[in-house]
Amino acid sequence: MERDDNILGSNLNVTKRRIPKQNRSIQNRDKILDAGLKLFSEKGYYDTTTNEIAKVAGVSIGSLYSYFKDKDAIFLSILDNYHKRFLSFFHEKDEDLSYELYARDIKQWLKNLMVKLLDIHESVKTLNREMNIMYHSKPQVARIMDTQTERIRTMTMSFIARSESSVYDIEATSAVIVDFISTVIDRILYKENDNLDKDNIIEAAVDILANYLS
Repeated sequence: MERDDNILGSNLNVTKRRIPKQNRSIQNRDKILDAGLKLFSEKGYYDTTTNEIAKVAGVSIGSLYSYFKDKDAIFLSILDNYHKRFLSFFHEKDEDLSYELYARDIKQWLKNLMVKLLDIHESVKTLNREMNIMYHSKPQVARIMDTQTERIRTMTMSFIARSESSVYDIEATSAVIVDFISTVIDRILYKENDNLDKDNIIEAAVDILANYLS
């Protein structure tokens, strides 16, 4: 079974390319990834070319291809970094998301969860939109997004079970909660011309969920 923190596995197509060992090589690879992230976020995946990435990174196109097989490999490497960062944010050892806090103050726990999700999605807002677009066309992207959703759902389901909540179906409830939170996050991030305050939206969502789980 694959580990969550290596969800892309061999699909990255990077291991057959140059593995940077010296500082300069590592810096060049990082420049390519930074340039890719910038362009994918600004122009989208399909409208970005490897020539543009190389130009923004300040490396030759030949150097780019010595590190990455193609544009897809660059994009997947960026997503792999994002995925590892996401997983490091959400675990039970985090005091802000601990079961102890859930049992003591479920509203604060829900608020912490939503704020953390909003922060990490906001940091890659446009890239996250690209991921949503590519969900059905690139299996690797779907696997990342599904794994992230499952991480939150599993943690929520575990806490509901431990709290001996009276909800009828814990699995269904945890799935609905995660979908509801995802919808709220998307509304905050992508709803244009919206005068509603994001903190008020979060508070309203927290009240709805807390009342349901009480």
